[in-house]
Amino acid sequence: MKKKIYIFAFAILVITLSMIQTDVSYANSSVKNKGAEVVRVLAVSGPETDALIENARLFEAETGITASIESVARSLWGERKVRELLEDSGIYDIVMIGGGDDIMWVKTKGHVLPLDDYLGDEKDNIFLIDNYKNEAGQLIGVPQYYNFPMLFYRKDLLEDPKEQADFKAKYGRDLTVPQKYDELLEVAEFFHRPPEMYGYFLGGVDWSLFGDHTYFTYGMGANYGNTETGELTLNTPEAKRAMHVLTEMAKYNPDGWETMSFFDGDQYFQNGKVFMYQNWFYIWATLQETMPDKAGIAPPTGDVQPGAHLGAFVAVVPEAAPNPDGAGKFIKWMLGYDYQKEQTLVTGNLPVRQDVLDDSEIRSELVGIEQYEATLPFLTYQHTTWPNEIQSGVTEAIWKVFDGEMNADEACDWLQNEKFAGRQAIE
Repeated sequence: MKKKIYIFAFAILVITLSMIQTDVSYANSSVKNKGAEVVRVLAVSGPETDALIENARLFEAETGITASIESVARSLWGERKVRELLEDSGIYDIVMIGGGDDIMWVKTKGHVLPLDDYLGDEKDNIFLIDNYKNEAGQLIGVPQYYNFPMLFYRKDLLEDPKEQADFKAKYGRDLTVPQKYDELLEVAEFFHRPPEMYGYFLGGVDWSLFGDHTYFTYGMGANYGNTETGELTLNTPEAKRAMHVLTEMAKYNPDGWETMSFFDGDQYFQNGKVFMYQNWFYIWATLQETMPDKAGIAPPTGDVQPGAHLGAFVAVVPEAAPNPDGAGKFIKWMLGYDYQKEQTLVTGNLPVRQDVLDDSEIRSELVGIEQYEATLPFLTYQHTTWPNEIQSGVTEAIWKVFDGEMNADEACDWLQNEKFAGRQAIE
């Protein structure tokens, strides 16, 4: 009996020590050199973070400060953002947040330090700087880079004389790159020729499908909430138009699209099975290698404006940061000309500085840069402080339409008046 008790007690001790070690590991995971000044950065795994890690040694050489950048999976990133910015954990000096989803809740609820004094005139070079200011006009974060969705299409087919003549005979207008949603529907219908080719690609898995919904919503000049009143805007005329067009586009999808994402769309497009789709512009570099004479790029469609979802990691400094001054120096370095240029050449993402965008080497390397520039002014982020719940609810509403339970208008009314009844966009 005593032996069993000892074994049980030993097991409890091991578990306790393991938990303590996990906490200590989290707290000290970023510390490389306890004797030197360190700036600890929380980031999410990806090529943009890889570029930051690779070039951080230059920051250390310039300043003597070690930039310890922790690249974590998205699930951990989500948990730790909350711990740092709402619960004041005080582990990291810089937290990278998601540009399209996190800005509103960080602006209104996050415990962050203003960056104005740290950056000086450097902040004047940043595109769309007002997106990162709170109601008091303070700068609460800055983007590392810019990424956003674009429209990719079969340029060779769109420019084919026979296709142009057949399209004009059927629709009474010239075949052009679709800009408005009615044009998008017509072009998708015209090139929908299953099983050889499908007119469009819409990823069916939740996160991919919701991504498309944001493009269609922003293309109406609309959003999920009103920043002035704080109210949800899920059943406005613009929201209903977006829901209608998105659900109509599914008619032109390949079989089995319900279990696919835009990554599958990349493959379908390169295999010649899809005429067009909207996706983040990371794929453009690949298309330039695999099908340079066939692929075209254009701003996302929209009845009011291009439906451009702001993609970026945005650097913020928590109030409880152990080394806020060092964090300010790192962010200022990250915004510098040299790093912004190097990052653009390595990742293909746009710089956040106008002078780097004007650099002759950058302009020669980024094929289609004029299309990026036409889209850049319209970058939009979600105007709610609970983006994950919005995503879940909107996706549920979309599937109610696909399943025939509701039409597009009814699904939007259900979202506003039933699913999220009594809720505010800004909570």
